[in-house]
Amino acid sequence: MKLIVVIFFCCFTLLGFGQGNGNGLENPKTGKSFTTQRKSNFSGFIGRSENTIFLVDYLAINRKKQELMLRRIDANSLELIDSKDLFSVLNEDFYNEPNEIFYQNNTIYLFSTVSGLKDKFNMIHLEIFNEYGEKINERILDTLEIDEKYYISESTEEDGFLVVTHNKFLANFEQTIGLQTIEGTGEKGWRTILQSPNLMQSLTIEEVRYSKNAPLFILCDYGYEAGSRSVRENNTDLINSKYSLWGYDHKKPFLKEFDLRLKNRWINGISMDYNSRKELVISGFMNETRNQTINGVFSLKIGSRLQLVGTSYYKYKRSFFEKFVDAKRLDKTKELENIQLRQLIILGDDSYFVIGEHFYQVTERNYDPRTNITTTTENYNYNSIIAAYFDENGSHLWSDRIPKFQHTVNDYGYFSSFSAMKSNNQVYLFFNDSERNNELSVNDYFNYTTMSNNRRFQISYVQIAQDGVKARGPLINGDNNFMLRARLNYQIDPETFYLYGEIGKSRKVFSVTAEK
Repeated sequence: MKLIVVIFFCCFTLLGFGQGNGNGLENPKTGKSFTTQRKSNFSGFIGRSENTIFLVDYLAINRKKQELMLRRIDANSLELIDSKDLFSVLNEDFYNEPNEIFYQNNTIYLFSTVSGLKDKFNMIHLEIFNEYGEKINERILDTLEIDEKYYISESTEEDGFLVVTHNKFLANFEQTIGLQTIEGTGEKGWRTILQSPNLMQSLTIEEVRYSKNAPLFILCDYGYEAGSRSVRENNTDLINSKYSLWGYDHKKPFLKEFDLRLKNRWINGISMDYNSRKELVISGFMNETRNQTINGVFSLKIGSRLQLVGTSYYKYKRSFFEKFVDAKRLDKTKELENIQLRQLIILGDDSYFVIGEHFYQVTERNYDPRTNITTTTENYNYNSIIAAYFDENGSHLWSDRIPKFQHTVNDYGYFSSFSAMKSNNQVYLFFNDSERNNELSVNDYFNYTTMSNNRRFQISYVQIAQDGVKARGPLINGDNNFMLRARLNYQIDPETFYLYGEIGKSRKVFSVTAEK
């Protein structure tokens, strides 16, 4: 069964802090440092059992030589227990590349893409390991065409997976999405193919949300419809996204498409997640010019019966822009440039935050005619954070700026950006900042200085409550020389957040726990 619905959004024409000081966090814990054999790419924490934290480091040397190191950390002491390489060459005639890794119920699941040099098909391969990294099962899940992509979505119940496949080159005007569920045992569950309700030329899958107890949702980007593009002098500034949401209830079966449009506005940053009632919350940033800018936020909810629950949007006013630009530029500022949506964080009472970051990258090339050599410099700028708060009904209550200025050169921004923890209906942000900046008040928007190339850093925190930004300051003692890998830390425990620090080939794990 198929149904298409078009939605128009409109409003009807210390050197560390201690327990009990009001920040809601206990003293951070610090583990002992450990050394890795080579400087690998930290991939993130994947889960924890009662006594063990699991994280992975991935390094691709070439197609046949790769490392996927499972590191087990003692949950109490935060010391390294052991490391084990999970990567193996599955077949000498094929190449296998890790795609996604998950931890569920003391079991580790590794999904890989297997390919041959002359084959017309790839394969999705699943390896299952126990908590010690010992392989207990493996199997081929599916075959793919060479240009077909697949996505792995973990169920919100953390008990199984959904494999989503799509080939946008299959036909010019007919798009299909394949769905295959995988149980925790590795066995296949139900399978189906969804066909686009409308004719279209392109489709890109942006996000997938899968629950065993609610409809699943696929956020798609159709791009502009044929014939709707207008000629402009600078096409790089255009937002070329046309978002659509596919909601599918496999028990009926029933497919419903929601065409996500803002009346006389454009979406520039969108994310989605389930709330406690299994409603799908969709929110993000918008603008009025089609440029890569923002001037407001939007929200909508889809109910568990695939019905529209409510929509709203809010256009930022002068008081908001006053936090970003000085008085001389205020009258000319109607939108903010280079804001990237980072996270949608839904709290226990179903209110939520939309978190964005001012990010841009600048490439500089200098040619020396004497040596005939061109040097390239990549500048990475991860700057101020925007926090927008919505109540449980999706009404925007406030937005604020959290000043942050991180500039690095030729390092891919490894130690920049931030990570987020939610607890007790509050959100905590963690990032590298400077001692001087941490001495300023939370509403001092213009006296912050740039932290350049990670000099004189402090691992820092910002506390955000439902009524606004409350505090910021240093999280770890000032004598710490391990820099936070913020972008790859994410919450794997309801009350404790684990942070990963690096210096050269040395590593260290920190933990932050919410007060009881």
